[in-house]
Amino acid sequence: MPSLIHTLQSIVKQVDHAPDFQSALDIIVDSLIDALQVDACSIFIDVPEQERNLVMMANRGLNREAIGRVRLATGEGLVGLVAEKAEPIRLDNALEHRSFILFEGSGEEAYPVFLGVPIIAHRHTLGVIVAQRSRRPFDNEEEAFLSTLAAQLAGAITHARSSGEMARLLDDGGSVPLSRTLDGVAGAPGMSMGEAVVATHQVRLHTIPDKSIDAEEVAGQVERFEAAVARVRQQLMEQAERMRQSLPAEECALFVAYAQMLESGSLIDDTLALIRERQWAPGAWRQTVEAHAAVFASMEDEYLAERANDIRDLGRRVLQRLMSVEAGDRTYPRRFVLVGENIAASDLASVPLDGLCGIVSEHGSGSSHVAILAHALGIPAVMGVSNLPHTKMEGLTVVVDGYGGHVHVDPRAALLQELKQYIRHEQRVSDSLKALKDKPAVTTDGMRVSLYVNSGLMADLTPSLESGAEGVGLYRTEIPFQIRESFPSEEDQYRIYRDVLETFAGMPVVLRTLDVGGDKPLNYFPIREENPFLGWRGIRISLDHPDIFITQLRAMIRANAGLDNLHILLPMISSLEELDDALILVHRAKDEIQDELGLPLRFPHVGAMIEVPSTIFQIDEICRLVDFVSIGTNDLTQYLLAVDRNNESVAELFSSLHPSVLRAIEQVVQGAARQGTPVSVCGELAGDPVGVMALIGMGIDSLSMSAGSLPRAKKVIRSFSQQELANLRLQALSLHEAEEVREFYAARLDEKGLGDLIRAQKR
Repeated sequence: MPSLIHTLQSIVKQVDHAPDFQSALDIIVDSLIDALQVDACSIFIDVPEQERNLVMMANRGLNREAIGRVRLATGEGLVGLVAEKAEPIRLDNALEHRSFILFEGSGEEAYPVFLGVPIIAHRHTLGVIVAQRSRRPFDNEEEAFLSTLAAQLAGAITHARSSGEMARLLDDGGSVPLSRTLDGVAGAPGMSMGEAVVATHQVRLHTIPDKSIDAEEVAGQVERFEAAVARVRQQLMEQAERMRQSLPAEECALFVAYAQMLESGSLIDDTLALIRERQWAPGAWRQTVEAHAAVFASMEDEYLAERANDIRDLGRRVLQRLMSVEAGDRTYPRRFVLVGENIAASDLASVPLDGLCGIVSEHGSGSSHVAILAHALGIPAVMGVSNLPHTKMEGLTVVVDGYGGHVHVDPRAALLQELKQYIRHEQRVSDSLKALKDKPAVTTDGMRVSLYVNSGLMADLTPSLESGAEGVGLYRTEIPFQIRESFPSEEDQYRIYRDVLETFAGMPVVLRTLDVGGDKPLNYFPIREENPFLGWRGIRISLDHPDIFITQLRAMIRANAGLDNLHILLPMISSLEELDDALILVHRAKDEIQDELGLPLRFPHVGAMIEVPSTIFQIDEICRLVDFVSIGTNDLTQYLLAVDRNNESVAELFSSLHPSVLRAIEQVVQGAARQGTPVSVCGELAGDPVGVMALIGMGIDSLSMSAGSLPRAKKVIRSFSQQELANLRLQALSLHEAEEVREFYAARLDEKGLGDLIRAQKR
């Protein structure tokens, strides 16, 4: 149907360029009148908070006064029936159907030929599109066309709901409160309430145009650029000093690292090269920053992908100096929530930390530097809030739920009172958990559980120690490779690993070897693949480039001299051959360092990461070769369920509590037990109170998680016997759905009076 396809493309293009949501709806109904040659067309939108939730928001061919006034409940009338069944309904004579309801004065009785299709997104019906004629029935082609258009409209409805535009349209006065609850990603745990302060960035990189300059202007532009960079470097060092008043010195290393990135390297060199090619300084800087940020943004690893925001933040700061824009003085409320499109670490350094009680950002994730710093500061944060209406939030009351990733904007009185009570209660829970810091994680029948932290920056380490961590269960070593313009030397890596090992002297530190590749390439070592999840990454790259691998192993083993707390973890192992080859290189590196130092060195503990399903079925053989195995439940779940947890379309299907995942973990535990090999878990499941119950029930006695999750995990462990959890495990594994497993364990927590440990996560 070429004509209808062309029409569909035209309508979608017009909708994409519509100035607002109501205009988009009007465009659709106007276009459908001509495209389908119908007499009447209307769009009903689902408004969940209203009793009669299906509201006519647009029509052509019917009485215009019906807009906003015709309302139906799901299941009521033909429109309600379409919404309830979530499938199209096509009738030659709607007036004779038992569900038909005539709205007086609408004029629809003149158009009995009816076609209604649901507007659906992620299994939820968002509304209904209706086309009507006085005669000629609708055919399959027209139904398919309307269904396709409905799918296109779903995204616009989702945006209108979250931005508040829907609420404003439904209010007769045109000015309803912004009150709503928005969903994002849990960035840092806790709940707090304060007045919204919007982080304003006066200049934006993407608005800077290219502009050619004359040859005689080049020297002046170079001088202008270098002066701006020097001033920003100075500001960053000043901010680092200022942050030390609230955080230990090592927590402020991020700002020093920012400053170092502006001292030399390709960010500076590439910009200067563009200026010398006669591009003005702001345009040259924009091009360089965008190119570097794009490399990080394309990476699969969420933690590494977030480094793109750090590059852009640096870009914005230098650009402000280039454009001579300075932030003005502002007055901050006693307790405020920092809100913005893309909150950066430098934004935190620019506000009074004694009043900052929450962070809400439209972009970013739990791996953002700002989320890591929020963890360290003990400030709740929610990242990745889609369509956050930040430009309209200044001065509004905002409640930040950093457990469940929810943001309550300008909550109505009843909800506000409930949230206030909940925050007070949550504070009492947090205070009670602090008392567990120095107590061991031991079950009531005496099973000792080791609790470690996942980390990736020095900024993580001090709060980890303060939370009672007994070591580092997973330290990502990718960062030294990301912040340079070439592979870091052995000496560079040695200094970093030595700092981590010394910080946790006497405690185990698991350093994961380089885990890049696929869709997270190094900017100086680009890799392009169509399917990066199954591509050239992790141990595969290390083995294919033994020069890189040996350098890293030598740095680790040197750093371990005299400390002997190093554990080396090999990522993305999928076969025994890979493991054999990697172990040969570890032995080689150890022998080299031992000969060079002239000292006997203890061979480090070496483990394999269990995240590729093939390892489950070779677990006995793997355990004979290594000292320990560490289960990465995030990737293991992703591979077992074929679900990309960062893909919004399928993210709700991701759950490490899926019975198949739990059974796979149990297979690993049983195989390791047969060989006497320790098993640890370092994915998100290890920090979930419900996950802790399942894992301890399987006999796992080593868990690694974020520092903020440690107190809750310890509370769960100290409240149950291992035998009790083992018995619960048998019942849980007989269930069929992840949600059933969660509810089963949650009920057991409630019976122990521990329901508060997970209620925040469920809100």
